[in-house]
This record gives sequence, structure tokens and C-alpha cells, in this order.
Amino acid sequence: MEACNTWIAIVFILVVGTVPSIKAECEDYSPCTCGQNAEGNLYINCIDVLPTDIQAAFSRTTALDIYSLVLILPASGGDIPADLLSGKRALLIDFIGPSKDSFQLIMDPGALRSSSSYTMQLVISKCNLIQLDFSFLRGFSRLEELRLDYVSNIKPIENLPPLTNLVGLAIDNSQGFEALTGFPAVAFSQLNHLYLYNDELNDLATGIILDAFVSSASANTLEVLTLSKNMITQVPQQVTALPSILNFALSNNNITLITTGALSLAAPSKVYLNNISLDAIEADAFQGDYSYAEIDLTNNNLVSFDLLVFKPILTQMAGIANSTGTINLANNPFSCDCGLAWLIRDNPNLLKATNGATCANTTRFEDLNPGGYLECGVF
Repeated sequence: MEACNTWIAIVFILVVGTVPSIKAECEDYSPCTCGQNAEGNLYINCIDVLPTDIQAAFSRTTALDIYSLVLILPASGGDIPADLLSGKRALLIDFIGPSKDSFQLIMDPGALRSSSSYTMQLVISKCNLIQLDFSFLRGFSRLEELRLDYVSNIKPIENLPPLTNLVGLAIDNSQGFEALTGFPAVAFSQLNHLYLYNDELNDLATGIILDAFVSSASANTLEVLTLSKNMITQVPQQVTALPSILNFALSNNNITLITTGALSLAAPSKVYLNNISLDAIEADAFQGDYSYAEIDLTNNNLVSFDLLVFKPILTQMAGIANSTGTINLANNPFSCDCGLAWLIRDNPNLLKATNGATCANTTRFEDLNPGGYLECGVF
């Protein structure tokens, strides 16, 4: 039950504030269980229950609308049959298998048809997708969030049907992206956020996915792109062709160099580049309006705080009253020789847009004496 409650919490957090109250009375859903929250919403949890028994439970109960349905499927398996909910529908649905490697999720194309115009969020977790026919999602006109979590053999997602109302797609802690030859970005017309976290994505697979988005309708609607904790070695060039990106995360990859223009973003809000083994940044790597951006460069190997890299964006950030723009720089072994004179001696007003920067000897940038740079050249 603890695992079940955890998943219910995750689902609720994703769409809280966007769903209506669905009041109904609990009935006998055995071997599943029924619960209600303070608003009277029904939560049906089926733990280690065979799909045929789930279907039977819904067949004998009367509530049409379920708020949350969590199905923790038994290791003994059992295909998900047509009309699993016996004509009923659920706003939030979770399918959770026992193992992403051994448990193959198989669903009839009509398994959730009764809920196709009602469900707003679907989660599939801990399943092998090698035999999953995603056509079961055809006609899901209200679906806003789709999450695949701890799944393997992701390739069948290439055949995802149109989901024109989808705003969020999250695939995390999953494997099989190396088998992709395409990605179903064309299925989305207004995707707002894409999370690909800890998926063993390499540069090739990342390129295949982002190429699909660049040529799709979602190229102009995608605002949040998370590619953290993967196997990426360079900033994907496609990100510069996504004009609406506000939040961009590449944390915990292995990107030793950021090249000129790699982060040409229209007006970003947050850019996460922490823990990427970053050694150097080329001049003008950051282009666009960074006035209100928060850039996280913590926990890297940066030695040079170069004028041609940082002065343009620091000037934008410091030039606006009450700007939230800042560059977080903690845990980098910066050299505080004459190469820093442009900041400490010539532009100390820009220091307010930096945070956590220290020299290799742990001296904070704010504590450096401008007088110590008087003999340095003019920048």
C-alpha cells in the first residue's frame, strides 16, 4: 500500500489544480480497494490483481467517474483486455508492473476506450514495452500528461497515435533509446514540457528525438526541456531551433566544452549546466536575452572566468533593477589571476549577478581586492 500511496502522490502533484472534483460513494471493488479524499474523490487501488478480476470489479459497481486508478499488476501477468473498466472512466490512471525487464505489458487496443475522452494523465511504470501497442491511446482527446517511468524497450513509442491535447511527456529511468529510428513528435500539437531523465541517452538518440521536434508543431510550444543524467557529450544543436525554450536542463551529463552559439536561446529563464564535467566555454556561447535567466554552472572544472563568455550576460542581468538573473558558480577552481581583472577591477558592479564563485584557494570573488589588479593589462 505504501508504494501505491507514493504513486498516487506523484500523479496528483503533476496535475493538481487542473482537475475537477469527482464525488462518488465507495462500493465493493474487491479484490481492489476503494478510498475517498476530503473532497469525496474516489481512489481505486488494485494491487496484485489480475486484469480479469479488475474488469469484474468495475462491471459490478456503478460509479461512472473515478478520480484515480492505480493498478499494480501481478508478476503472473495477464494481458489487459478490451473494456478493462467495463464502461467506466478514470481521470488519472497508473499501470505499474513488477519489473521493467521481465514484465511485458500487453494491452488490447480497446482496453481503455471508455475513458478515452476523459483521462487527463496516464503513467506506465516498471514494464517492458516490447509488445505494447500504443494504439490503445488512439482517441485520447483529453490526455495532458503521459509518463513512462522505469520502462525498457521504448521503441514501440515510435507508433504513438495523435495526442493533440498532450502538454507534458516524461520518460525517465528508462532504456532502449538506442533502437530508435524516429520519434513521434508529430503526434503532439502543443507539447509544453519534455522530460528525458536518466535514460542512457547518447548524442545520436538525443539528435533523433530533437530533430523530430524541430520539424513539428511543438517546436513553437515547447518551453521546458530536461535532458539531465544521460550520456550526452555536447549541447544538442537542435535546442537553438526551439524558440520558446524557457527552462533547459543538461545536468549530470559529460559535456567538457560548450561551443560558440551553443546556447543561443531567445529569453531563457533557467539553464542547468551543473555537474557536466565542464572544462571550458567558448566566447559568445550564451546568446539571446539572458536578463532574467538563472544559469547553474556549479560543480564543474572551470578555471577561466572569461570576459568574452560572461560579460555580455552579466551586463544584461545587472542592468535591470530587481532582475532575478544570476550565474551560480560554486565549486569551480577559478584562477583569480589577471584574467579576472575585467570583473574585479573594471566591472565590480557585475558581481551582484554572480553567486558562489570562488578562486581555487577558496577566496570568494566578492572578497578579492580590486587594488591587486592595478598592474594587469587593459581589457
